Amino acid sequence: MSGLRYATRHKLAAVVAAGLVLAGSAPWTASAQPPGPEPLFAPIGLARTQPANSPPRLRLDIDQLNPRVVRSDTPQITVSGKVTNVGDRRIDQVEVRLQRGDAVSDEGKLRAAMAQPPTAEAAKPSSFTPIAKSLDKGASSAFTATYTLDQLKLDQPGVYPVLINVNGRPEYGGAERLAGLNLLMPVLSLPGRGAPPTQAPPKVTVLWPLVDDHPRVVRQRENDRQLVLSDDELASSVQVGGRLYGMLNAYEIATKQNPALMSSLCFAVDGDLLDTLDAMTNGYQVQVSEDKTVPGKGKDFAQRWLVSLRALTAGQCVVALPYADADVSALSRAGAADLAKTSVNQGLASVSKALESAKPQPGVLWPVDGTVDPRALSDVGGLTPTVVLANPERLKGVQGPGPFTLGQNDRVLPIDQLTSSALAGPPSAAGAVSVQNGLAALLFRAMQSGQSVLVAPPRRWTAPASELTEYLRTIGRMFTDRLATASPLADLAESPEGSATAMDYPERDVAAEVPSGVISQVSQANAVQRDLLGAMLPDDTRPVNPATVMNPIRNGLLRASSSGWRGNVEGGKQAVTNVVKQLDAVRGLVKVNPPGPPIVPASSNAPIPVRIVNDLPVDVLVKLVIRESAGLRPGVVQQKRIPAGNSFTDFVPVELLRSGKFSVDVWVTTPGGNQLGNVSKFEISSGAYGTITVAVTSVAGGMLVLLAARRVYRRIKQRKNQEPTPA
Repeated sequence: MSGLRYATRHKLAAVVAAGLVLAGSAPWTASAQPPGPEPLFAPIGLARTQPANSPPRLRLDIDQLNPRVVRSDTPQITVSGKVTNVGDRRIDQVEVRLQRGDAVSDEGKLRAAMAQPPTAEAAKPSSFTPIAKSLDKGASSAFTATYTLDQLKLDQPGVYPVLINVNGRPEYGGAERLAGLNLLMPVLSLPGRGAPPTQAPPKVTVLWPLVDDHPRVVRQRENDRQLVLSDDELASSVQVGGRLYGMLNAYEIATKQNPALMSSLCFAVDGDLLDTLDAMTNGYQVQVSEDKTVPGKGKDFAQRWLVSLRALTAGQCVVALPYADADVSALSRAGAADLAKTSVNQGLASVSKALESAKPQPGVLWPVDGTVDPRALSDVGGLTPTVVLANPERLKGVQGPGPFTLGQNDRVLPIDQLTSSALAGPPSAAGAVSVQNGLAALLFRAMQSGQSVLVAPPRRWTAPASELTEYLRTIGRMFTDRLATASPLADLAESPEGSATAMDYPERDVAAEVPSGVISQVSQANAVQRDLLGAMLPDDTRPVNPATVMNPIRNGLLRASSSGWRGNVEGGKQAVTNVVKQLDAVRGLVKVNPPGPPIVPASSNAPIPVRIVNDLPVDVLVKLVIRESAGLRPGVVQQKRIPAGNSFTDFVPVELLRSGKFSVDVWVTTPGGNQLGNVSKFEISSGAYGTITVAVTSVAGGMLVLLAARRVYRRIKQRKNQEPTPA
């Protein structure tokens, strides 16, 4: 992989003062210098002597912990790093010590040790290693401390909690612990003794996720290669020092050193990431305000990263994530089952197209966190057999070992929750700490027999690149030492199976979904775009498919439902706003032309001419709507087909109910009733009488005639009565 080579020494860092864990340093950006060691943070599991609200005193940066795994060729453990006075006073007698706790004996205790580090008091060297006699405010001092296995009393294989403990004496205070870092140290074997035999080494498969932090496309029209992104962070991610660069770099370095790794690794790739990078290679814009964009800087970085990815994935295992890593469960539960299914199909299609020589395995679903709503699984799979990479804790009625058959068509490959949760780590133990704990968890599995271990790292893994390389190297060494065997994902899926009766989706999984307010807007917009697509027809003179016209809208809806918006309501809402604007723009291309001067009908039932314009590259079925008013009653309007890029004049039957000038609102809709374009106001100038007016006038005229006749009759009769009678 050309251009994807760099070495970054790993770095563990913790800042703990008075029991408080400080926030991380600002992330490195691509525009800056190549990164130095990444700081990481972990809590101390022991009691503190200072008040909990005391300010931080000391920062501890661990540059090296060697080895990461104790084997029979390990004579000692070396820790090197630097301490920095970040407090407001001088610190004297700064010293460090490595100490350990009791070996973790079972999976439950190992999980507990990762969640809340236990006290590391089982073995402590008799003395601390001095770092500095005195550290003034802001001053730093490097150190290296070495400990023999005898000093740590390591005499049995196992996984041990380890604490790197730094003490000091702040000015005006007594000696106390000022910083510390907790992690797990696996001990496979000891000098003079080989590793305990494993009768049936576990089969190990590792997913290697490639997905952006969240979707960044603001807009991109079909057949218009000018892409607009919300920021330029993806360019930073795929160049030297970036997260996605590091994922590929670690894979390349480790697999070249040990090709046996390749069969156990499977790329899990997001098609939206690949589509976005591909569009970036043609040049793109970055939005800096509502009405301003600037050229993006990642064209060449995107090109090189894609070339590298294609080279690395050739002939290798690849699975496609749902497009934009859409939250299929949230979509299905919101009534957008078609969009959930589209995310799976589109993800597979985009990855297949972008990778060229690598063919992603069809029918494989890795849902977010390994959990999926049963209805969503039915929606996206239908009658097609689906292999689900899932959290086994969500399975009901389990019998036998995994993989498990589920229903008529589906199969569940259980994710190893111990190793995967270790790599994710709690919020207080990120980066290298979680990778070290992940190694410990995997080696804990290696000490057991006959298991299949499917490792699913965090989708958006933020560990330093050097730590990723170390992780893969250690797995490769496990294969070399026959502590584990590499298992392709396909082989894991075809191994002897157990069964499960159902998959659970508890309330805590519902609560973790993309916010309901975002998904409900996505569902509403999806209903409109689906109706609009149903109203479109291909034009015989243009080679344009209606689905092609709506692809950017549909993909935008998938981006708005990305799991990257979990816990980020504002980001999700903005993504929905962006796609709704695009949808409204498409709807606005079919509209009623504003009339010119007032319309003067020739009679009370003369039709009104309305001109409909279709600027879309496909034909559209529409219905005209005229709002009934006090002066006009619309007649029955027939559905019309408007040619692509053309206009059509329709004569709408109406009945005028009065004379004079008045206005009526006219607009056009799809056959399903969704409005297209804006409402146009038509001015009517009527000199004709409507039917009611004529009837009323006729009745009134008749009444007048009758009244006049009655009056004439009474006068004639009165005269006759007044004439004298003849004598």
